[in-house]
Amino acid sequence: MRIFALAVLAVTAFASAPSFAQDAAGQVYINGGYNHFQSKTSDTGTVNGRVGYQITPNFAVEGEGGLGVNDDKVNGVTVKTRGTLGAFAVVSAPVAERLSLMGRAGYVHQWAEAKAGGVKAKDDDGSFAIGVGGQYMLDDANGVRVDYTRYTEGKGTNGYAVSYVRKF
Repeated sequence: MRIFALAVLAVTAFASAPSFAQDAAGQVYINGGYNHFQSKTSDTGTVNGRVGYQITPNFAVEGEGGLGVNDDKVNGVTVKTRGTLGAFAVVSAPVAERLSLMGRAGYVHQWAEAKAGGVKAKDDDGSFAIGVGGQYMLDDANGVRVDYTRYTEGKGTNGYAVSYVRKF
């Protein structure tokens, strides 16, 4: 419930912020990059892709998916994120002509796997997620985005992502 309250506050704060790019509404964008997941027990990662739609200059929706690319060995157990799939509401506030800060809240489903010896266990779990980040546009169509997302599943996982941005 606390996460939901923070998300509502973020939407309210960012939605009233001024916009430097009033023509951003109705714009489709894609991101491609790497997402590092860090929990108390393991560090894994995915190659990540996002597709979003900028509904207003300060509000967007985006879908995200990732494929696991690295694993971690913990006490003889190999842990790997096999994939992720999620949906987010994103609010943004421009702080300069090409720089925006953003907040996002949504739901992510993650598929993970652990192997030890000849035994394999799979985990199929969903999680609410809330995050913050920034985006710097190199020109009108290309940019770089970094963000931090906190996933609530289990004891909590931190996600750190960096990605290329392309606006259409």
